[in-house]
Amino acid sequence: MSHGNGYFTVEAALVLPIVMSALLLGIYLFCFQYDRCLLEQDAAGLLLWSSTAVQNIEDAEELKRQIQSRAAEVYKEKYVAWDFTAMEIRLEKNEIGVSGRGAITFPVPQWNIWNDTNLWEAETVYKSSRQRPVLFIRQYRKLQRLTENSEK
Repeated sequence: MSHGNGYFTVEAALVLPIVMSALLLGIYLFCFQYDRCLLEQDAAGLLLWSSTAVQNIEDAEELKRQIQSRAAEVYKEKYVAWDFTAMEIRLEKNEIGVSGRGAITFPVPQWNIWNDTNLWEAETVYKSSRQRPVLFIRQYRKLQRLTENSEK
């Protein structure tokens, strides 16, 4: 009867839970990062759509209604691991603001060393100034004249 190889079992019993925990934490972090990137993509796309809609719609109330309906149409089922909590659009004078939030529940609360709560949250904010096409063309022509004068 040989007892010389029993230390492999003890080492595996100690190392395996640590390795599995590290792998699960890595997978959770990757899912969180993936969902955060999706949130940023949705917010940026909504801001881009809103800034182009501004040029086509003159009535502020109609514009606000269309932007809000577009924000409600954001496909929320594509988020892998977290709860999509909000997508808000603000239209104030010459500025459009889009903000989005999401949260993921950490599976083991005792291991959450970054936060006191059991949630990891992410938020993104994008802002853009509205600019009328006529103003843009005037600014472009002014810049063009300045560069032509500096070349002479």
